[in-house]
Amino acid sequence: MTGWVLNGPGGAIASGQSRALPIEGNHNLPSQVDCVIIGGGIVGCVAALTLAERGVSVALCEKGVIAGEASGRALGHIEDSYLDPIKLPLTTRSKELWLRMNGRIGADTGYCGGGGVSCLKSDEDVSLAEEWLKSIRGVPSVKASLIDRSALEAFGIKGDIALKGALFNETDAQGDPRFAAPRIARAAQMHGVKVLQQCAVRGVETKGGHVCGVITEHGSIKTSAVILAGGVWSPLFARHLGLDLPQFEAYGSVISIGPTAGPMLGGEGNDIVWRREGDGGYALCFQSGAAPITPTTLRYLPRLIPAMKALWSQLDPVVSLSTFWREARTSSAWSEDSVTPFETMRILQPEVRNKLMDHLLKVSKKTFPSFSGVSERERWAGALMCTLDNMPVISSVSNCPGLYLGTGFYYGFTMGPAGGEALADMVTGQKPQFDLTPYRYDRFADGSPLIFRD
Repeated sequence: MTGWVLNGPGGAIASGQSRALPIEGNHNLPSQVDCVIIGGGIVGCVAALTLAERGVSVALCEKGVIAGEASGRALGHIEDSYLDPIKLPLTTRSKELWLRMNGRIGADTGYCGGGGVSCLKSDEDVSLAEEWLKSIRGVPSVKASLIDRSALEAFGIKGDIALKGALFNETDAQGDPRFAAPRIARAAQMHGVKVLQQCAVRGVETKGGHVCGVITEHGSIKTSAVILAGGVWSPLFARHLGLDLPQFEAYGSVISIGPTAGPMLGGEGNDIVWRREGDGGYALCFQSGAAPITPTTLRYLPRLIPAMKALWSQLDPVVSLSTFWREARTSSAWSEDSVTPFETMRILQPEVRNKLMDHLLKVSKKTFPSFSGVSERERWAGALMCTLDNMPVISSVSNCPGLYLGTGFYYGFTMGPAGGEALADMVTGQKPQFDLTPYRYDRFADGSPLIFRD
């Protein structure tokens, strides 16, 4: 953290443009389906595909385009090194789903296995890695170990980035955010899902307290189940429904360079994170991001302090006046027959921290000399959400039968497939593949101690 920055770079919202592969959506609004999913990111697309494979009729409503926001702007790591052991059943299931995804959908998501590395430059780094390995000892699904510099060199990682070796996680992998969710959505369409882009949901209708339909900007759809998987927009929509879903946003900037020799595996070291892209280029970012201070942040500040302290080293608090006032003017009380905030901002795109990206290029070229002379080809930024305890919400809502929440995935690209599948399990009454108790929505109100988890 560099300190609080007033109206500094990284906290503003730029004109939105999708990075994701465009897909042709459906144009006719169905009058009735078994389930409506709000949000066309990884979580929503996998939930739609899973439900459709089980014979459930689904309408997937996306206010913008599929993967237009976080799911199309991630770095693309599929990883769980250093995560709290309580999260490993979720990440393990997601890794299993990612491993089979290309075959399942008959298309390329950019998935590439082989593992991932976290470089260790000091004795303190080694101690942290050893402590984590000790904490997950006995978890059969995790195949992680310490490797020395010679083993790293075999992966194309050389120099001072890993003086003490690295933590190697054999089951880590990578995917391409531009292709993953769109191609999963296409597969869902082939199973009968109606993918409705530029179709914001304005409200949820209930009868006798139970979900009975949704109101979209193009009309109503009767349904008995609604999954809210709207990413950074979920807390606002939840407040409209009278639900308290405290989270805060974080923005990260990424840069892509052209094909070159370099690390064969995705990884992190020297404060940078890299992913080898399908054509041999690299997507790069710093391990830190920006945390815009907004009215929502201030509203939940007493409850958010433990989470923000835990992430202090990774986030720079930034006060962007434009972002602050934009949210301050955004009310969660709107009429379902009027334009909503979701329709006035189809794609939320944080501004790129250009000076930071310039510095990132310099650090990356010093770390990996083979990057020198390689041309930059793209810069982008994305937003993600963190809950009070850094645990996603994968849950039904007890006081509104038929409503399900899938939100707060700080590691969304990694966790999204298992989160989407679990939501489908709840809708169809099947037993989830892992215990959902830690992810229940009621934990924010039932007096349970909220412990921040890495």
